[in-house]
Amino acid sequence: MTNTQGLDHVEGELETVKRLLVSTASYADSSSKRLDELTIKQDRTQSHLDELTIKQDRTQSHLDQTGVKVDQLSDKVDSFITHTQRLFTKAGGEIEETKARTERLEALMLKFGRNFEEQKS
Repeated sequence: MTNTQGLDHVEGELETVKRLLVSTASYADSSSKRLDELTIKQDRTQSHLDELTIKQDRTQSHLDQTGVKVDQLSDKVDSFITHTQRLFTKAGGEIEETKARTERLEALMLKFGRNFEEQKS
């Protein structure tokens, strides 16, 4: 091979190397841009996750407060039921006592009625 042919061959190889380097640089630049885009998307996703965590904490706090209020209401309802049962029991006793008194009063009225009829005759 002559010097000119060797030089042409080296120039061809250098051109190939140059194209490979340009292609590699272009690929690296494209990869870098894509990596930057992914980093931005990851930051947005992390921001959304942080917001969701805050909202979840708020929701849990509301649920806890609601649970406390439900427990308080349940205690008040239980107290109301207990008190109402006592009142019904007391009223039932008073009704029975009133019935007994009414029966005694009716018996006395009948007795007085008979006595009155006997005194008339």
